[in-house]
Amino acid sequence: MNKAFRILEIIWLAMGCVGIIMCAYSTAISDNRGAIYFLVFTLACVMMYAVRKRQRIKFEKKATTLEVTEKEKEIKK
Repeated sequence: MNKAFRILEIIWLAMGCVGIIMCAYSTAISDNRGAIYFLVFTLACVMMYAVRKRQRIKFEKKATTLEVTEKEKEIKK
């Protein structure tokens, strides 16, 4: 499950990079109105990257906490 979160995080980051490149390309071609759409796309990708990263970190903390409590229960037995 952790790999899935990491892969999704990387995909959103890659899509954000593609959006930045397309925004720069669209600006260079002189279509400023089109560049705005790519900029919005990039911002959405960056937001999703941040959300996924935070979600992955919380998941990892929960998983380690559960592992520690399970080990403590085994020791008490």
